[in-house]
Amino acid sequence: MRHDTLNRLGAWFGFALLAGGILWFIFGLWPSWKGDVGTLVPRLDFSGRWPLLVSSVLSALAGLYFAPAPWVRLIGASGAGVPRTALRRNWFITQTGSYIPGRLWMFLGRLAFLRSRGMGTGISLVSMAFENIYLMISACLLSLAVIPFSGGAGLPPETRAYIAAASAVVLLALAAPGIRTFLIERMTGRFGRAAGRLSIPRIGVMDGLYMISTGMLSWALRGFSLFLWFDFAGLGAGDGFAMLAACIIVMPVSWLVSLVWVFVPGGIGVRESFQGLVLAPFVGGIAVAVTVSLCHRLLLMLVEAFYALEAALSEAFSRRLSQIPKMAGLAVSAFFALPARYGLCRPPAPINVTFSVTRRCQSRCGTCMIWKAPELPELDLAAIEAMFRSIGRTFFFNISGGEPYLRSDLPGIVRLACRHLRPAVIHVPTNALMPGRIEETTREMLEIIRRESPGTALTVKPSFDGIGARHDEIRGVPGNFDRLLDTLGRLTALRREYPGLHVGVGTVISKFNSGELPEVIEYARGLGVDTYINEIAEEREEFFNVGSRITPDPATYGNIMEGFRRATVEKIRHARLLGRITSGLRLVYYDLVVRILREKRQVIPCYAGLLNVHINADGAVWPCAIRAYAAEMGRVGPEGDFASAWNSRRAREIRRSIRRGECWCPLANQAYSNILMHPPSLLRAVVAGLRRSGGGRRRE
Repeated sequence: MRHDTLNRLGAWFGFALLAGGILWFIFGLWPSWKGDVGTLVPRLDFSGRWPLLVSSVLSALAGLYFAPAPWVRLIGASGAGVPRTALRRNWFITQTGSYIPGRLWMFLGRLAFLRSRGMGTGISLVSMAFENIYLMISACLLSLAVIPFSGGAGLPPETRAYIAAASAVVLLALAAPGIRTFLIERMTGRFGRAAGRLSIPRIGVMDGLYMISTGMLSWALRGFSLFLWFDFAGLGAGDGFAMLAACIIVMPVSWLVSLVWVFVPGGIGVRESFQGLVLAPFVGGIAVAVTVSLCHRLLLMLVEAFYALEAALSEAFSRRLSQIPKMAGLAVSAFFALPARYGLCRPPAPINVTFSVTRRCQSRCGTCMIWKAPELPELDLAAIEAMFRSIGRTFFFNISGGEPYLRSDLPGIVRLACRHLRPAVIHVPTNALMPGRIEETTREMLEIIRRESPGTALTVKPSFDGIGARHDEIRGVPGNFDRLLDTLGRLTALRREYPGLHVGVGTVISKFNSGELPEVIEYARGLGVDTYINEIAEEREEFFNVGSRITPDPATYGNIMEGFRRATVEKIRHARLLGRITSGLRLVYYDLVVRILREKRQVIPCYAGLLNVHINADGAVWPCAIRAYAAEMGRVGPEGDFASAWNSRRAREIRRSIRRGECWCPLANQAYSNILMHPPSLLRAVVAGLRRSGGGRRRE
């Protein structure tokens, strides 16, 4: 209550100061300035000077473009892990709050933003104080650097001496670590002291130089804009070079002066008055100098408003806009995949990255023997981050296992994927044996996606291989079906809170359930999930089930697929455009599987190891999960160097083997990439998705 009262009093005091300043100007200064300013209008000659106006605006745009750079680098150095684009957007939006007394909204807006990204109040306030200190340092350094060039017929020697002395004193004070810490504690109050000195960000030399240099560049460009503004008005006397130096000096120094008047909204009037005092000798009087400086301030405010509006719009449409670079990356990889398949260029970045985060699993499935395999060393988060950096952007990130939710740091893996892989879709399968943990972890992952990569969709797909006790029998765990239903109930409830969550179920069609699929399909319709997909059980090196003969014969699978086809065609009739095309891809995939099983060959060219990659928990890089251990392309170590494995000689040999057709499989994950690269199959998928059964196309 006490703090709210003080804030309200401060706001009213600030407005009172501003109102008093305006009244003083109108009734005190304007009568004596009226004559000088009145003579300014006849002197204005804009003919042929419009390029100067355009240049002034462009210089202001450039100067304010670099203004958030110290803030972005400072938060990055603190280890917060907030995306640069989000920081820049927040800086520009909250910058408009500097026109509220005490810059209240600016500080509260940045504080709320940083706290929503996981930073505490103390460290957030300390970071904001540090930003101002580095801005002061850059302002003083710029002034000291330009002072020697500001003589001539303009800036008086005593003014230059005063600015140089004041800048030097402030710079020396700020350079002293003890004084800097003292100032930070004073700026942040009890929150800063409570955070402790250990919360002060450790700024490296290069980070410090970057913040100071970008700060100086921003001030210099705004000063140059002020100089061009005066030149556009046809003002300036004596040495033009000296006036340019004076404008570059006066921009940061007037900001330093306005900091003292923290309750005056934006320092309006204070900064311009100081600029008028310094620039008066160049333009023939303080009245003219202050008037033109105020007009330039309006220009800077318009530029700030432009950046704030652009930031607000980009934030509002960030989900849609974020898809553009993802689609562009997919197109680039697809373009280079064909020549890379024939060794004509280096392989592109994979569009589909599957990462088996663990080999641990509590299920005892008859279709997978991974639970019998010995434990495998798992990459830690540091190695995973380095690996993701080496991979770069991808489109689809599939988290696999084992059971992915057994890794306690699964949300951390998702955070790193959002930062470095920037996928359009993150997919996580689960055996649904831990409903509470799955719900809690999924919520945490969704919050991370909301902060780090709001355009990314998360799909969670529990396994559904039978109804009731039959599911438990196939999965080898009593009570699994009840926990599956519990998990689906929790996830569908979570979906109402997070629209980016897609809940599905998936059936592995094997010899254990091939005769029961019609009932399974019908039951799945009542589960309330977004998608129901299937894939055929395969003998994979990854699952240690080679020789198990779990794959249905082509005739049996073909009959099963008729049920899935009918369900998919029915869904197409009620789906939107993207959903129809996705369903069309599945229809083509169902036909491909039947042909592959019957003909035992690659029916269409395979791009495993080019567009798709599978990385095992220990860092082994495979072209796919079918060949797995027998086709290791390389290994990602603690340094996370994925590129070395991806471009290795062994990788080239494996790609040649795949191109020669020495392997074949109906792997669903790979088949969709192959369809994208096979024009006839892709065309069939699009036509199937757009075709309407019983009545043609419906208007969207």
